[in-house]
Amino acid sequence: MLKQLILTLIISFVAFTEIVAQSFNVNRLFNAGATFGVDYPSMGAIDDSTDFQMTKYKFQFVKPIRTKFGVALKDFNIKKADAKASQLFLASKFSVAQPSITNAQLENIYKGEIEFTAITASVRNGIWVYAANIYFEESNTSLNQSFTPNFRAYTAYINIRNLKMVHFYGATLVVNQGRIVPLPLIGFRAKLNSKIKAEFIVPVHFKFNYSLSRKINFDLAAYFSGINAVSREGSALQNDDNTINLRELKTYFAANARFGKHFKLKMELGYAFLRRLHGINNDYKQNIASAPYVSFSLNYNFGHSVFGSFINGEH
Repeated sequence: MLKQLILTLIISFVAFTEIVAQSFNVNRLFNAGATFGVDYPSMGAIDDSTDFQMTKYKFQFVKPIRTKFGVALKDFNIKKADAKASQLFLASKFSVAQPSITNAQLENIYKGEIEFTAITASVRNGIWVYAANIYFEESNTSLNQSFTPNFRAYTAYINIRNLKMVHFYGATLVVNQGRIVPLPLIGFRAKLNSKIKAEFIVPVHFKFNYSLSRKINFDLAAYFSGINAVSREGSALQNDDNTINLRELKTYFAANARFGKHFKLKMELGYAFLRRLHGINNDYKQNIASAPYVSFSLNYNFGHSVFGSFINGEH
């Protein structure tokens, strides 16, 4: 089993770093709220006279829009053998990226997403997740001249028979700037002891979380970020796409603090390496030097999720 897992990881990493990879956030599936964040990297050298930087401002809104129970809400307990529940989430995201290259004029990149995620759960059948996402990454020029919608869908089975070890597997389909990429989805989230949790997702996403108290915890993590448009021109639909994309491997240490009942603040200090600019539908390639970055995000949790407290270890 261990050899199969390692082989899967190696094959997935080699294939996906040449195509595209998505960071899959387990927490977001089970928690509803609004989040505002800022990513600020330092300059990374392309050559002796050229540096690259891309600051990003992000907003995310996740809300359950339908909830059903097999028993009355006051009697619901996911640990009971007859417990059943389902929720439908609407997630909308918007971000503004400000790329800059020495001696070059680049337009801002605007990214918008709408995603529907359905979750059904029972102790007998576990949790099933189904999601469909439509998104775009455009500059002012491409938005008017060559708008290109993208698509992502996935389904996953999440086993909750043992809340100390939540594992999941499924499949993802990504359509990005005309390229169709099927991906496997495999991972787990484990509660190692009363204070430490571990999370791993193929191909490259792992995180250790340490709880200092109910209000303060820390993350040590790494993940591959593969879809970050830097320049948009043309369209795959018109066979003249010249989209330039940034991919990088990020490692970070983060402090998470809860204020009151609903507010969470995350402060992240990280280092991005294995960075490369590449043309999605052309042969352009350019390495970028590794660089540190800081990130801040503020989340307001609505507290309307049926599953979140159980998955996050609050029950």
